[in-house]
Amino acid sequence: MLNFIAVLIFAFAVFSLVSVKCGFYKTEYDSRNARHNALMVLGAVLLGCFSLVIFYLLKENSLMYPFAKPLINCNPYEQMFDALMKKQLYLDIEPEEALLRMANPYDTELRNSLGVSYLWDRAFYNGHYYSYFGIAPLILIYFPFYFITGKVPAPQTVCLIISLVFIPLCTALTVRVGRVFAKKVNLYILFFSVFACTSGSLIFMVQSSADFYYIAVASGLLFLAAFLYFTVCAHEKDEYKKKALYFFLSGISLVLLTASRPNLAIYFVTAVPVYLSVLFGKEFKISEKAVQVLSFAVPVTAGAAAIMYYNYARFGSVFEFGATYQLTVHDVGDYSFSPALIMPALYFYFFKMPRFTSEAPFLELPFIRPDTGSKYLYVTSTVGAFAFLQNWVCVFSPAVLTGQKDRVKKGFIALSLICTLILAYYDICFAGINLRYLADISLVLILVSSVLLEDIYTNIKKEQTKKPAYIIILFLMLLSFIFGLMLVLNNERDYLFKKYLK
Repeated sequence: MLNFIAVLIFAFAVFSLVSVKCGFYKTEYDSRNARHNALMVLGAVLLGCFSLVIFYLLKENSLMYPFAKPLINCNPYEQMFDALMKKQLYLDIEPEEALLRMANPYDTELRNSLGVSYLWDRAFYNGHYYSYFGIAPLILIYFPFYFITGKVPAPQTVCLIISLVFIPLCTALTVRVGRVFAKKVNLYILFFSVFACTSGSLIFMVQSSADFYYIAVASGLLFLAAFLYFTVCAHEKDEYKKKALYFFLSGISLVLLTASRPNLAIYFVTAVPVYLSVLFGKEFKISEKAVQVLSFAVPVTAGAAAIMYYNYARFGSVFEFGATYQLTVHDVGDYSFSPALIMPALYFYFFKMPRFTSEAPFLELPFIRPDTGSKYLYVTSTVGAFAFLQNWVCVFSPAVLTGQKDRVKKGFIALSLICTLILAYYDICFAGINLRYLADISLVLILVSSVLLEDIYTNIKKEQTKKPAYIIILFLMLLSFIFGLMLVLNNERDYLFKKYLK
């Protein structure tokens, strides 16, 4: 890893010198230029190669169905696949009689003191086990994969498929957002931002940690990227039919996002400025506005109805996804919003820094337990979003955006940052502190910071200032890419480190 980083930094130094000498810092991205677009495609291909390498190093065989191993040893997605194949919504595993007799089966200490056996981290409701993980990966990956191959994919395969779809989508999102919101964006800053946003989204860390927890995280990242991409596309288009098409696709993406990782549905509000610009703008007739509204509302309403029906059929409530009934480290019923966790949320999700070491994997995520008094808090080693140094520019976003007239852009960025703050607070209150929860805010933060840096550079007029700013911005984005790769070797699971370096 160190050799690879050294090569990257050396190549960057050479490229910086060539850029300044040849005037690359003046080259604007042109979406109609085939060479410019080919460069972005090249970036996506190279990033896809990283994903394939991770898969190759951790590859596991797909499973025959019916499963050879006991169903109780399968992960929740495999168990839910089995349940749906049997045309039932609950897992085909009988709970122990002692668990059925408990007054409060969700009390972890009581379960352990009584020696009651139970299925770890599944929902338990009305005498049955359920998987509370989103159904989207099952519908879109597990069943198609099974019908094509006759096998059930291993978590590594599922995460590879998601990653290989996410990478070109994230590339397209990064380019589109830069083009729409930063206007005259520099070609090479945009190219570097593709690497920064993809790696900084934590998709490689997620893929290298592939298990049932990370399938949900990866699926959430994929459909968050899709929702944001189609929303920005809808904003960019002038013709109402094209807008309607992209609104339709963004609506489907929002439904699949909710069916993957429900808490991420809050990012819906980032699109509100786009919707308002259509509703209150003077560019379209009332009938054309209605078409655009319905193109989004119809798939969202239909998808919401399907999700609510699924929830009600399993847990008797249209708003219950099952997390309330999970059998895990603590009784989820005790969780609530706590003012005492506001500052820990800011520290652990944003400001907590890693340590760098001289030994592999050259990165350490210090374990720190915050003082929460008697309140239980699930804590593992993690790092904050500002460890990606370019994200610090988000702190100064009000100064960067002051005086700009694009209300949609200002609203999109402001609401995106507010959503990350809300999610960090929600996650720490109802889930705890864990590196994989950082993925709930990582994509949006790295995307916003890239746009802000592109915007800052575009607005620099003096050439003497532009040259050093160009190199600094590229270097910050390079560091984001490198740090995202380093988390592949040091994370919650450490699969690669344990297999090849320990």
